[in-house]
Amino acid sequence: MSKFTEQPELFDKIFLLTEEDRQDPLGVFRRFFNDYRLHELRHILWCMVEACLTTDNSDFSEPEERADLLLRYKHFEELLEAGWLLVGGGAI
Repeated sequence: MSKFTEQPELFDKIFLLTEEDRQDPLGVFRRFFNDYRLHELRHILWCMVEACLTTDNSDFSEPEERADLLLRYKHFEELLEAGWLLVGGGAI
C-alpha cells in the first residue's frame, strides 16, 4: 500500500508550490515547458512506463494493473499536450 493512498487527506494538499506559484500556477507550466520540449517529455514518460512494465515489479504483475498503467500513460500524455498548448508550445 502506498503512503499516498493510506493518508489521502494529507497528500491532497499542495506541498511544493511557493506562495507566488500558488498565485500564478500557469507560471509553473511555463517554466516546465520552457525546460523541456514535448518530444523529450514523451520520451521521459515512456521510459518510466517501460521501466514499470519490464522490471520485476509486483505492482504491475497482473494484466489489469498493466492496462491501468497504460491508460494513465495516455492521460498524462494528453495532459502534457494540453499544457504545451496552454503555454504556447514552450516558447513563453
